[in-house]
Amino acid sequence: MVVGRKLLMNNKGVILLSVVIILLTIALIGASLVAFFSSVNLAARAMVDEAKAFYLAEAGISHAINLLYSQADAAMDADQIIGPISLGEGEYSIKLDLVQSLIISIGEARGSKITLQLQYSAL
Repeated sequence: MVVGRKLLMNNKGVILLSVVIILLTIALIGASLVAFFSSVNLAARAMVDEAKAFYLAEAGISHAINLLYSQADAAMDADQIIGPISLGEGEYSIKLDLVQSLIISIGEARGSKITLQLQYSAL
């Protein structure tokens, strides 16, 4: 029994070193998981902002079509720039090019920017 106790006393340093290595390994795995989930969160947020910018640009196209229908009889300039118009968490701008029958709408949401173009023939 005394020999077993002496053997255990001599192994205290090895046990402490093993515990420290295990704790450092767990901390390293935890830190890498935090970094991974942080980057996934940023990527998801960027995708949401791009979707918002796309739908804002579509809202600009709809706004421009509505303007063209409502002012069909009125004389309009060859180029018109409308906006920026705030909507929700972003804004959109419209450029009407009546010479080329082109609508350009730019939607922006938190740094994401989407441009849509619509070529029309007659309204």
